[in-house]
Amino acid sequence: MHTKAVNQITTIKTEKFKTTVIKVSFKAALKRSTVTERILLAGVLRNSSQKFASRKALSAHLEDLYGASLSISAKKQGKLHVINFYIQIANEKFLKSAPPLFEEALKTLTEVIMAPRLIDGTFDQDVVHFEKRLLKEDIESIYDDKTSYALRKMIGIMCEQENFGTSGDGYIEDLSQLDETTLVTTYESMLNHDEVSIVVVGDVEHEHVGHLFERHFNLKAQRPPQLSVIDQEEKNMRSVTVLKETQALNQTKLNIGYRTYTRVTDADYFAILVFNGVFGAFSHSKLFMNVREKESLCYYCAAQLDNFKGLMYVYSGLDVDQVAKAIHIIDQQLTDVCEGRFTAEELMLAKKSIINSKRESLDSASGMLSDLEMSALLTLTAAEFVEKIEQVTAADVSRVAQKIEKDTVFTLEPSKSNTTHP
Repeated sequence: MHTKAVNQITTIKTEKFKTTVIKVSFKAALKRSTVTERILLAGVLRNSSQKFASRKALSAHLEDLYGASLSISAKKQGKLHVINFYIQIANEKFLKSAPPLFEEALKTLTEVIMAPRLIDGTFDQDVVHFEKRLLKEDIESIYDDKTSYALRKMIGIMCEQENFGTSGDGYIEDLSQLDETTLVTTYESMLNHDEVSIVVVGDVEHEHVGHLFERHFNLKAQRPPQLSVIDQEEKNMRSVTVLKETQALNQTKLNIGYRTYTRVTDADYFAILVFNGVFGAFSHSKLFMNVREKESLCYYCAAQLDNFKGLMYVYSGLDVDQVAKAIHIIDQQLTDVCEGRFTAEELMLAKKSIINSKRESLDSASGMLSDLEMSALLTLTAAEFVEKIEQVTAADVSRVAQKIEKDTVFTLEPSKSNTTHP
C-alpha cells in the first residue's frame, strides 16, 4: 500500500481490491442554521442532474458501468458538517474489453456534483418536495429506533449550550423554510466555499488520477485544509444532569454521558483508547462482563468514545427496576479502572482488540479511507499506531480514567400503561 497526496487529491495505491473507490468530501463548519439544508441538498444532488434526470436514469447508467455504485452522505463530524460523495467501480484491468471505467466513474461523479438539474435557475420543485418528504421520514424514523433516539437525546442534553449539540440528522421544523430557490444558495456555498478533499483507493497511479481530475473535475479554486475537526469547546461542570422521559416501549434505555477531556490530537489519545478497551468497548470489557454477564442486569451495555469532542457514552438496555443498580455498578467499573483494579490480562485483551480492529480495517476500502483521516490527524502510520497502543501502561490507563467526569444521565423509560417486558 502506498499513499501519495498532492494538493486536494490523495491516492492510496493498493492491489488488495478488484475495485476502485473515489471519495470527494465537502467540509464546512457545523452550524445549526445550515445543517438541514445541507442534508437536503445531498439528497437532491443524488436524485437528478443535467444528464441523469432521475434516480432511475442514474441507476441504469451505473449498471451499465459494470454495476458501479454511487452514494452521497451528509454527517456531523466533530466541528464539521461533511457531505461525502462516493463512487465504487470495477478495476478495468480485471475485465475483458471494458471501457475506461475509472474515467467514466469520475465523469459520472463530476456530473452529479457539478451539473445539477436546474429549471430556470432553480432546482426542480418536484425533486425538492420529494427529498423533503424523505428527509422528514428519516428524521422521524429516529424516534422509532429507541436506542438511537435515546443516545441522540442524551448528547443534545449534554451539549445543549455547545455547538456540538446541533443534530447531525437535521430538523423537521427547518424544512418548511427550504425550497428549490434557497437550495441553490446552499449549493453555491458548498461549491465555492467548502473545503474539498479527494481520495482515491485502488490499483491506480497518482499522476494519472491527477490528470483525469484536472480534465473533468474543475473546481474554481484550490482550497488548502484550514478547518479543524477537533471540537475544543467545553462547559463549566457544576453537577450531573439527570433526566428521564417516558414513552410507550418495553425496554428502558439508560444512557450516561461523560467528559473525557481527551481528544484525538492529545498525548493521552492512545491511553483513552486502551482505557475504553478495558472499560466498555468490547465483549471482554468490564461493562459487558460485570453489568451484563455477572449481574445479568441488562440486555446490552457498552461504551463508545467521541475523540473529536472528548466525550464518552455508555448505553444500555434493561428493565426499569434495574436502572439504579446498573448505574451503581457502572460507576464502580469506572472507579475500579481509576484505581488500577484491572488485571494484566484485561489490559492485554484491550490492546489486542484495538490492534486487531485497526488491522482488519485496512482490509476494506472504507476502512482505508477512515484510517487515512485518522492518520492525517495523528501523523502516524498504521504500524506506528500499533506501537503507540502497545506502549500504553496500566498507569496510563488509570491516569486518563481519572480525568473523566460524569455529565448527564438520561433514561428513556416505559410509560406506566406499557410495562410488559419483551
